[in-house]
Amino acid sequence: MKQKPKYFYRIFLPFVLVGTLVMILFNGFAYFFTKESFEEKITLEKQENVVQTMNTLEQKLQALDYTFNSYVHDTPFKSYISQPLTAKNFDTYQTIDKQLNYISSFGPSQTTVDLVSLKGNWKISKHGLQQLTETQKEQITSKYLSLPHSSTWLKADDSNSEIQLVKQTPFYQTNKNGVLIINIPLKSLTNLIYKQSESSPIFIYSQDGTLLYQSNSSEVKAINEKTIASLINGNHNQTGVLNVDTNGENKYKVAYSKSGYNGWIYLSKIKDSEFSQAMKPTIIGTILMSIFMLTVTVIIAYVSSEYFSKPIRDLQKFIPKIQKNGYKDEFELIGKSIREVLDKNQSLEHVVTNQHEQLKTLFMLNLFHGRMSETEIQEELRDFDYPDKWSYLYVLAIQFDSLENSDYTRKDKDVLLFSINQIVSEIIREDEQLTPTVIDSKTQATIFICENKDCDHHVLIINQYAEKIQRTVKEIFNLSISIGVSSPFEKLTESKQALAQGIESLKFRLKVGKESIIFYESVSTIFNNNQIKTYFPKILENQLFDAIKLGESKKAKESLHQLLADLFKNNTNPHELEVNIMRFLNDLISLMQVMGMDTLIIEDHKTLYNAISEMKTSEEIEMFVKNKIVYPMIDAISERTDSQNKSISEKIIHIIQNEYDTEISLEIIASRLHYNKNYLSSIFKKEFKQSFSEYLALYRYDMAKIWLKETNMSVREISEKLQYKNSQNFIRYFRKIEGTTPGKYRDLHRDESFSV
Repeated sequence: MKQKPKYFYRIFLPFVLVGTLVMILFNGFAYFFTKESFEEKITLEKQENVVQTMNTLEQKLQALDYTFNSYVHDTPFKSYISQPLTAKNFDTYQTIDKQLNYISSFGPSQTTVDLVSLKGNWKISKHGLQQLTETQKEQITSKYLSLPHSSTWLKADDSNSEIQLVKQTPFYQTNKNGVLIINIPLKSLTNLIYKQSESSPIFIYSQDGTLLYQSNSSEVKAINEKTIASLINGNHNQTGVLNVDTNGENKYKVAYSKSGYNGWIYLSKIKDSEFSQAMKPTIIGTILMSIFMLTVTVIIAYVSSEYFSKPIRDLQKFIPKIQKNGYKDEFELIGKSIREVLDKNQSLEHVVTNQHEQLKTLFMLNLFHGRMSETEIQEELRDFDYPDKWSYLYVLAIQFDSLENSDYTRKDKDVLLFSINQIVSEIIREDEQLTPTVIDSKTQATIFICENKDCDHHVLIINQYAEKIQRTVKEIFNLSISIGVSSPFEKLTESKQALAQGIESLKFRLKVGKESIIFYESVSTIFNNNQIKTYFPKILENQLFDAIKLGESKKAKESLHQLLADLFKNNTNPHELEVNIMRFLNDLISLMQVMGMDTLIIEDHKTLYNAISEMKTSEEIEMFVKNKIVYPMIDAISERTDSQNKSISEKIIHIIQNEYDTEISLEIIASRLHYNKNYLSSIFKKEFKQSFSEYLALYRYDMAKIWLKETNMSVREISEKLQYKNSQNFIRYFRKIEGTTPGKYRDLHRDESFSV
């Protein structure tokens, strides 16, 4: 056979591998599914066998139990059970024996009955009538009358071949004087048990866990003791299946059923070997099916590989033999050739697409700059497949409100504008827009197309689009933008004027704030008003300048806010507002020069006027003026004032300490230092946190204490020397501060000095 090429095996082998994998998965699933079904079926059969066995045995045992219950409650039985019985009473014996034999026939075969009368001192059994010895009576009493219940099932101690049903008589009396013992051979139970028990042994356990019966004597190992204890003491259903694991060895299942009659537990083992034996035919069938499916898979793979390799053979004919050198196989050669063709095609498409988009952008820029005639516009619309019919057009001009306090800088502005350009093109429907375009470093513009003539409807649609654009930009970049909308126009030659209107309307942000959507038509009356008002809040400006001079930053902040709010409120025209803001700025600069402060340096070497004129909102202007001008001025003034105030306060203290015993006052000091009295008072209080008069009084008080302790001057002399016109005033003030009179204070401290 001719050797197959490599590409044949590269098709053939995956077919075989996939087919084999599918076959393994299919047959494996079928095997495990069948195994589970067999296990379920066998487990259910075992459980039914156990229940059927229990029902069969209990039917016989209950019939025997109930018959003997009736017998012991019979009046004749009650009379002769307490009477002596000897050979002379043969008729009575014969009657009792017949009754016992008859009743035992209701039970399993070979069932015998022993009747014992302790009071009559006799016993009737299968051996006849016997008189009891004292030893026998003691044995019967200890073995049978000591049982806790009047009717009890036992396994005979002296034999493993029978079980006993013991009934104490009289049945409902405390003092028992007789015993009825029903002996049931275990062999007789075997005849009653379901035939399947030959392969699946049945185990019967009493309520105390004693093994009563085992159907297959060849089964050496009984049920695990822990399992029996669990069934007796645990909270299990009446019937069910338990998994038994004896330390990882000999795992098996147990089907059980609890008797509601006598509490016996009927069990049957379910071994893994039984599952394996039942699964043998299935395993053989699965193996045969796998071999068949694998054979079919190989045949199908071979035929399919032949079919699919034919196109490759045909392709090889078109590739020159000289090109086949240096490649591992035919697939690599063909793949390389096809990739080269696709790459060249894709590159060509990319170049054409880029040029097409660039031409569209160039067309839009020419429109917005007014460089296109009506004829040129119509030609371009056809070339770019733009809509050529509409009712009205609008220009949407978009600008950032501010990049301050954001993650971006001015260098990122161009990239951000192009990103917004892409967002606009995705949000506005293609048939409702001409290509969105970035005009300059501040503005992005889009021409919006409206087909109907309802202008109110236009406003609604534009608002919806504008709000969606603002939300998207906020979510992606966490930046706010404002959108200016031109008046409606019909000819694309008017695009330049419409763009100017959109940009002009954005100036109204100074009035309405950030994230605004401003229609030129709603503010055009304000813009077209050529009268410039001269309103300027000079009083508020003076209050601000006074606060700055005094270094009161809180008051200056409040005054600045009131001044700007008043400016924005009373200047409705943005041009008026701009003029008055520049006037305020000029006054601020004049104040800085008067106070000897340096001119502020702004980023990018801009002047204050340029920086303010580029701001879009009142909040931005207020923050700039507050942080860049007002606060630095206050800090400089405060620093200068603190130094000056400290020098003045030191002079006042010096005068007090040297002239406290003269008629000194703040007015005298102010006149001497050439300052206003109120000004000195505010400086002194600011520096020492107390008034001039309080400081002077406390200093004189300290001197009074020194004189009282160290001199012999009288209280009157001290008060006069300290400029008190009345000594009583001095005494009252001293008592208020010290808590005692000057005289007592002198006596107290003189005693202390003597003691020392």
